[in-house]
Amino acid sequence: MNDVYNVRVGDMLYNDKAYRGDEMVKSNIIAIIYKMTPKYAYYAVCARNHGNPKGDHFVTLDNKIKKEQLYRSVRDGKVGISYANGTKRRRKIEEFF
Repeated sequence: MNDVYNVRVGDMLYNDKAYRGDEMVKSNIIAIIYKMTPKYAYYAVCARNHGNPKGDHFVTLDNKIKKEQLYRSVRDGKVGISYANGTKRRRKIEEFF
C-alpha cells in the first residue's frame, strides 16, 4: 500500500501497463488533473505504445473520476501519481469517505 495525499490540479497520474484481453501490453499512459470539484477530479489523458516513440499518440479530454475511487487506486498501486510541488504541505488521506 502507498501513502495517499490530497490531490490537486497539476498532479500527474501514470500507468505503464495496459491490458489487451488477458495479455499485458507495455504502453505509456499519462493523465494530468486539470479541474477539481468536491467529489470529482477531471483529467486529460495522453497515451502511446511503449515500443514506438514516433508512433501515434492518443489524447482524450473531459474524463472524470470520483476522488474516492482515485485515492483507492493510488493506495492499491494500480495507478502511480506524481504530486506537483511535492507532498510537504498536503494532507495525508487516511480514510476514504
